[in-house]
Amino acid sequence: METITNILKKPTSKNEIQFIGPADEALSFDHSKIKFVGEGNTLIVERGAKFKDTNIHFNGNDSVVIIGKSNRRATFNVSVWNNNTFFIGRNYSFNGRARFILSEQKNLFIGDDNMFSTGVVVRLADPHLIYDAPTKKRINPTKSVYVGDHIWIGQDVMILKGVNIGSGSILGAKSLVSKSLPSNVSAAGSPARIIRKDVFWARPSVHAYTDNETEAAEHFLDERFIYSEGGSVDNHFKLIEKDLTNATSGAERAKILLPYLDKHDKNRFFIPAKMKKKEPLLKGLFSKGE
Repeated sequence: METITNILKKPTSKNEIQFIGPADEALSFDHSKIKFVGEGNTLIVERGAKFKDTNIHFNGNDSVVIIGKSNRRATFNVSVWNNNTFFIGRNYSFNGRARFILSEQKNLFIGDDNMFSTGVVVRLADPHLIYDAPTKKRINPTKSVYVGDHIWIGQDVMILKGVNIGSGSILGAKSLVSKSLPSNVSAAGSPARIIRKDVFWARPSVHAYTDNETEAAEHFLDERFIYSEGGSVDNHFKLIEKDLTNATSGAERAKILLPYLDKHDKNRFFIPAKMKKKEPLLKGLFSKGE
């Protein structure tokens, strides 16, 4: 096992730390550490990233962690095991430490400009085994999680395995997100459900607003945070997952994901709301007993 507290230090174990981006971009790594237990792991950091109270634990072999840059600090714990891939894009913010727990060779992908409140947890597994009694078949497989761009994740939110979240959405405090959500919705509850559609959010904090600032904020002047199908790719997250699953090495997985640091198509991770099924015209007219 090797623990690194200076991110510029080259690992002595059979693991690797790589830096990408302009050489003049500064890195900071305050009260943070990287732990390598296994071998063949790769940490890729974009210069300009700032870490505080962050722990990156490689508990197994052949996993890849990719972290983009932001003008705000990254504050999280990420734990990977064997053949996991963790990706977080640019311009994130954390108002307290988040926990990202990867398992069983699955992946966690987080896009750009996401805002994490305190106490957020994302996990890909239950993690213990559950079986159907009659068939003895396992019924709780581990699944990857994909989070789009510009998503506000409230205090103490937990996101569970298999969830995809479309760009522009809001997850209310203490929500348990166990099902996928489309773009530009507000969801809350345990389990989380959509409480409002066609909404978006902006970063400025209202805590210290004056009357004039409150009045000025009554209307937003453009549509930059409203996402649509224009230019989007159907089932984009599924396509990424397929590529990662088919990759035969950590280097291949990194090659698949690194372009997403520079792919800034606004609607790249748009997820449409599901259409409600139309009720049969005569449903209920001749129900039993009438």
